[in-house]
Amino acid sequence: MTLYPGVRYTLVLSNLLQYIINTSVTKNPSTNSFCIIFRLAFVVFSLYLMGDVFYRWDGFKYYASLSEYLPSVALITIIWSFVAALTSLLIWISFSIVRSLFSYKKWDISLDHWLLFTSLLALLLAVFWFSKRFILHTSPQLLNQVLMLGILPVSIALTWLLRSNATRWIRMIQEQIAPLLYLFTLCFAISIFLVIYTIYVKKSDLTAPQSLSQSSQSNTDRPNILLVTFDALTARDMSAYGYYRPTTPFISEWAKTASLFTRHQAASNYTRSTVSSLMTGKRVWTHQIYHSDQRSKPLNIATENIAKILKENGYYNIGIITTLEASTGDLDAHFDVRPPWNMFMMPESLSELINSLLFNVFGHKFLLYDWVIKEDFIAARILNKFSIDSSSTSKRPQLAFNKFIEVLDGGIPEPYFAWIHLFPPHWPYLPPEQYKGLFDPSPELRTAKSQKKLLDSLDNYIATEKTMPQINILRARYDEFIRYCDDQFRDFISKLEAKNKLINSVIILSSDHGESFDHKYINHGGPDLFESMTNIPLIIKEAGQTKGQILDELVDQTDIPASILELAKIDVPDWIEGRSIVPLLRYNKIPPKPIYSMNFESNEGHGHRISSGTVAVWSRDYKLIHYLEDNLNLLFNLAIDPDELNNIYDKEMEEGQNLLKLIHDGLNKANEKTSKRD
Repeated sequence: MTLYPGVRYTLVLSNLLQYIINTSVTKNPSTNSFCIIFRLAFVVFSLYLMGDVFYRWDGFKYYASLSEYLPSVALITIIWSFVAALTSLLIWISFSIVRSLFSYKKWDISLDHWLLFTSLLALLLAVFWFSKRFILHTSPQLLNQVLMLGILPVSIALTWLLRSNATRWIRMIQEQIAPLLYLFTLCFAISIFLVIYTIYVKKSDLTAPQSLSQSSQSNTDRPNILLVTFDALTARDMSAYGYYRPTTPFISEWAKTASLFTRHQAASNYTRSTVSSLMTGKRVWTHQIYHSDQRSKPLNIATENIAKILKENGYYNIGIITTLEASTGDLDAHFDVRPPWNMFMMPESLSELINSLLFNVFGHKFLLYDWVIKEDFIAARILNKFSIDSSSTSKRPQLAFNKFIEVLDGGIPEPYFAWIHLFPPHWPYLPPEQYKGLFDPSPELRTAKSQKKLLDSLDNYIATEKTMPQINILRARYDEFIRYCDDQFRDFISKLEAKNKLINSVIILSSDHGESFDHKYINHGGPDLFESMTNIPLIIKEAGQTKGQILDELVDQTDIPASILELAKIDVPDWIEGRSIVPLLRYNKIPPKPIYSMNFESNEGHGHRISSGTVAVWSRDYKLIHYLEDNLNLLFNLAIDPDELNNIYDKEMEEGQNLLKLIHDGLNKANEKTSKRD
């Protein structure tokens, strides 16, 4: 029987672990120094993992079940045991080297002394890390460096002082951990069987997307439709939308012969939720993607999505999605071409490389295949400390654009629908070197680590007066990244024009959500729904269009799927909550309607009533942001206060109450549907 790589690795590790455990309990443990080290490391690592399993379940249970969680627990148990073995090997090798060096001086360094030293070193490092994060985070950098350098000599000194007790302590620990050793070994064995079952037996809905060979009948009566979305691109920082920096010179020129919507609003403020609305035409409280985990699936996504409708009506579908967060599970089955996301990255760090490898082996079977390199897991923190500092983005748009052109050159049938989702200008803001300094000459914040350090220093991403100068530099880096994206889009359009690939094609340029540098909040996501995060670009250029227009009507992300279907001359199904804005492209009017955006990250997922989070609603010139838990209302008149600086809820109570009623009515209907499904 042929074994897949993941299973081969687990079986090899299982045999190795069984050998080490059996060997380490012999009557002469002094001859098995590596096995003694591994016993300690295996138990310590397992105890840490056990705590993390319970911690992560608190978040995982919001969007998935225990039966879906356990295979991921099994996988991380195997991977983490392998890391424990590698760590033990490093400690054993270092002990062997030190012992050999000191033997020339006739100094006897026993294993017990070395284990005491490494334990004290690890303990002091943990204390330093805790102090630096929660106590010394505002202390001078020089003080931190002195304390860090002092850990090694202090560990050596303490080991020397306590050396007479080392053997007794180590033997006592060895005896005490014996029950835990057998318990964790049993868990490891069970994990192997569960991983094998998940890979070979259990049917998974995380199947790898395939590039399908089936084709559609050509139909030149319908246009090709190309949807290009940039991740975390706010309209507020685009010169095409009036921003003072020349961030999008090409898009500004290109939009002069297109239809540019100035008041286009995102359905939420983070990727998973917004792309679900983009592909289904449903609001967040309907598709029920409340969390950012990339494996949570929109309600009824397998049957209610525009890719399926387009395919059933003769369209050839191409999905080039460069981030796992933008992938939408069962939607992949309706794309004829759907390369894996990691095909479009050039790993700049060890974490990115490991992530790509883990995805290739386990990503299509396990919800948390990347557990070991999660940012809040200790392994990722250590890797980041020792990894090379990235200075340029690993997810370059040209890789995705070139792949699309390659697909077109292959002679695909028409009409086609293509969705290209690009990671830039999402954080970290790392354009190639020639763009850095374009809007701020400062040498600061030009690498991933320096930008992360700044964000980590902020309490819940809230800037202070002290950090505002650096935040201004960070915004300049974001704007430089946008300029890089503009040039990439220019080159892409130029190549398509040179190859005569834009005949009978509609191009839609947009984003999934924006990015905030306003109201002292940096980044995106979170409870706030200010314009910097919700006001995103929407520019539609039809085939042969030579006259542009600027449209100020309120539209939102759920309108894009309905508009795509009308452009394709396909009836819009009832389950799409958005409405087509194609009449506006034809200089006609459509009746105004309320527009919604929402964030329910603090709420439980599918099948749970909405009781916490934030909802924003727009009507005419007014916008209300309602915080459910705090019962806080912020009302703005965007016509006279576009930066949302003056809350007028108490001054215009009637307008605020009307908008608040719209929110409560929508929430009540969403919760009623949830109750009926239950």
